[in-house]
Amino acid sequence: MTAEFGGLVRSLTLAAGLGLAGGTALAQPAPAPAPAETVPPPAQQPAPAEPAPATPAPATPAPATPEATPPEASTPPAEPIPATVGRWPTDEEVQAAGFGEEVVLEPKPALVVSGKSSWDDIYATFYKAIADATAIARAQGVDVVGPPMIRLVTSSDTEVEFEALVPVSALTGPAERFAPAKPGTTPGGSALRFVHLGGHDTMEQTYDEITNHLDERGITAEDAFLEEYIRDPQKTPETDLATFIYVFRRR
Repeated sequence: MTAEFGGLVRSLTLAAGLGLAGGTALAQPAPAPAPAETVPPPAQQPAPAEPAPATPAPATPAPATPEATPPEASTPPAEPIPATVGRWPTDEEVQAAGFGEEVVLEPKPALVVSGKSSWDDIYATFYKAIADATAIARAQGVDVVGPPMIRLVTSSDTEVEFEALVPVSALTGPAERFAPAKPGTTPGGSALRFVHLGGHDTMEQTYDEITNHLDERGITAEDAFLEEYIRDPQKTPETDLATFIYVFRRR
């Protein structure tokens, strides 16, 4: 029972008691005529005392106001996960990779071959540059430790400039020993990673999806981006190829 309801009950009870005490008394029949001998009237009995009103039960205390529950802390954004640059990812890692997830690339030593290509011959040119850098590394006794990469630098309607990067264990000695490749490192830092499964004929569709993903989230990307061929294109059927595409936010 709430305090307001208990008070209302007590008020109604009190009003009812007052109404009974102040009401008109019922009429009594007239007394018979007194006999000749006057008989002293009986001593008047004192009127019974009106019973004291019952002590009202204490009102049921109002329920305590629950303490305000502090709003739940917002879920912190997921920490960027390490990318697999510098090693070959497993099939499980490829299948588990999200589309547009935040990753962190750790720079790795790499042999770098710069080049240009027309759009018609782009992947044949990419693979030729990768093969050249790989052959140089092996000729110099340097271990290749991860998937090759292509960094797209600039492009026009007719051609694209690129860098082929082959991650290696280490680079020592004079740079001339690696010519026409040069010592360098793979790009590092935070990036968005996208996955393309399949051949090059559907790559354009994946890039359209990447563009939509960035536009929907208001993300401005750098013009240069990175492709990592995580299944050896020299040994894998084109329909089974897998490519990680890294997009860097513009600062």
